[in-house]
Amino acid sequence: MQIGIGFSRQSSSLQAGQEAASLASQLQPKSPQLVLAFCNHALNPQDVYLGIRAVVGAEIPIIGGSAIGVIGNDCLITEGPAVVVASLSSHHIRCHHGHANGLFKDPLQTGRQLGEQLAQVPLPPQLMLLLYDSIRYPAGKFAPAVLNPSNLLLQGLAESTLKVPMLAGAGLLGDHRFQSSWQFTGFDVARHHAVALLLSGPVASVQAVMHGCTPLTTKRYRISSIHGQFLYQLDGRPALQVIDEALGGRQWRAQAPIRELCLGRRLQTDDKLQPQYLNRLISGILPEQDGLVLFEDDLAEGDEVLLMRRAPELALQAAAEQTAALLAGINQSGQQPLLALYINCGGRAVPNEQAETREIQRRLNQANIPLLGFYSGVELAPIQGQTRGLDWSGVLTILCRSKPCLSA
Repeated sequence: MQIGIGFSRQSSSLQAGQEAASLASQLQPKSPQLVLAFCNHALNPQDVYLGIRAVVGAEIPIIGGSAIGVIGNDCLITEGPAVVVASLSSHHIRCHHGHANGLFKDPLQTGRQLGEQLAQVPLPPQLMLLLYDSIRYPAGKFAPAVLNPSNLLLQGLAESTLKVPMLAGAGLLGDHRFQSSWQFTGFDVARHHAVALLLSGPVASVQAVMHGCTPLTTKRYRISSIHGQFLYQLDGRPALQVIDEALGGRQWRAQAPIRELCLGRRLQTDDKLQPQYLNRLISGILPEQDGLVLFEDDLAEGDEVLLMRRAPELALQAAAEQTAALLAGINQSGQQPLLALYINCGGRAVPNEQAETREIQRRLNQANIPLLGFYSGVELAPIQGQTRGLDWSGVLTILCRSKPCLSA
């Protein structure tokens, strides 16, 4: 696989797309099979797309969309205009893509539709990259954003006739204000879409999920009133009052999203390299001040949760240990690493929480592995055999050539 990655910080959206695509083309001069591209809210996605298209031509699919920030081997941009473009080509690895709209109305059917589009891929797929619009309702002056939950989209994919392989992906988000996000769907720029890329042929992947939260206290709370993404009561009491007491005040209520804590559900695992908790972020407070708005809708009455705080030191430790474990496994297998994809929670894009990303950069640079990454709203990865939407996590996926190449 030939890979070229280019970045731009140009304030002109059209020029930023052109510059990043030109730099990627210089590093990978062959005609690409596929372009991956991500840009933040400081740039107009339509013009970024046109700038990339002016360089790569009309026939190459462009997959990607909104990102809070972008990551590379020697680049980490979380402020100001930012665009990354990766140009990929291979004589042996095959790329297939599809997209489906209607996420706003029916995420379950959107997942089924996307799966059926890709079910006819001639070679067994080895990896899926799934990208979708995080925003269902953008944040307003008096109301927090409501996000598209990932579980119904993933369920629809699972119910299709596509045999879904290992999956990595993200709910795309362009800024911390939770305004509209955009998707590059191959040959268009759209909203409320889910986009999938399948890789087939002599390619394998290894993956690690890196959390960065720890319980605020050991106390567990039982959910006693919840409706979808709207949580009203913990232990039979208003959830807001419970959190007020735990945090010693009401200042946290002014945040949207809530930055001081999230909810965590304990996972049954003794493996220190696996996530210990499934965390759920809070996008804000309902306008009536009677409940919380969660990122996902997969918690139910009777579930036990803990109040979790951010722990950058744990994120750094996980980044060091799990990246080292992945690289050691690749070494032992004799596989050739091709590309690392790092999808990181947008909440970690702040300057004092970037140590784990820089640690991953350092280790991948030592191993001479190209890195493409971005900051997202939700991260997707398999946990205990089930693909889930994750919050406050980083998902590192390394693509490898799995066997001797076949003749083209």
